[in-house]
Amino acid sequence: MATHELEERPADLIQRYRTLCEASGIARANRVPLAPSVQDELLDLQRRLLMRLSTEPSAARDTRQTVTRREQTTVPSHRHLRPVPPVAVENVEAVASATESPHPAAGRLSATIFTDGAAEGNPGPGGYCAIVRVPGRPDRELSGSSIHTTNNKMELTAAIAGLRAAIDAGADDITVVTDSEYLVKGMTEWLPEWERRGWKTWAGQPVKNKDLWQQLVSLTRGRNVRWQWIKGHAGHPENERCDLVATASARRAARARPT
Repeated sequence: MATHELEERPADLIQRYRTLCEASGIARANRVPLAPSVQDELLDLQRRLLMRLSTEPSAARDTRQTVTRREQTTVPSHRHLRPVPPVAVENVEAVASATESPHPAAGRLSATIFTDGAAEGNPGPGGYCAIVRVPGRPDRELSGSSIHTTNNKMELTAAIAGLRAAIDAGADDITVVTDSEYLVKGMTEWLPEWERRGWKTWAGQPVKNKDLWQQLVSLTRGRNVRWQWIKGHAGHPENERCDLVATASARRAARARPT
């Protein structure tokens, strides 16, 4: 949206400010630097909001200042956000959705998470991406990488990151959409048997990626979480975006490897 359009619509200006505050909080929680362009835009939005408040009639200004103070105490700090340990996160992004979502109905807050993971070499440098969609809010895009990992680990990591973000947003009715049969079958078919066998496969071997599976079990316990498989590279917009970001993150990790 162009700058003059934001200035014509105060609600959009405030919404963009909240989105950037959220991005700042996510970056701070994961100990990664915020992009300079985002920092500059955030400061510019703060300046423009203050200018608007200073030129409004006193009654409206008092009301807007109350809202602004509330935003400043609940949005920029993001103390409720947690990093994604023990998963290493090297790059996290938050982006606004290009379209507006309908406001959620009263009752349980729902969320849809789109995920993908990638690894160059498998094992090798890897990356993941999760898009978290909550009705009435901007989409959140989370990504990260690891210098040495596998494709399956990145698939699980993407789901963990997305679930944590959705839960932090207050959602307890969640749909995870992924092209990973490993993730979907693990969560819907294999887990009960693994747990019954003491985290051993039917062949008596230790379950691979046990620590990640256990994080998923903990995150989904007591919540209504559905797992939906879709075919990858089939034109699904969010899946294509996640694949693009996960692959780019893996390639950045490859370039960062010690020579």
